[in-house]
Amino acid sequence: FPRHKARRPSAHELQERGRKFPPRHLHQSWLDYLYWDIELEA
Repeated sequence: FPRHKARRPSAHELQERGRKFPPRHLHQSWLDYLYWDIELEA
């Protein structure tokens, strides 16, 4: 069983987590998604 019950994070919590990443950091899966999204529309 999980230690904590699942809940929706607040906007403030998401911003705090995002500040821990380097500037303009995107996960490889997002880079793939953005690449293919642009290619299909062109």
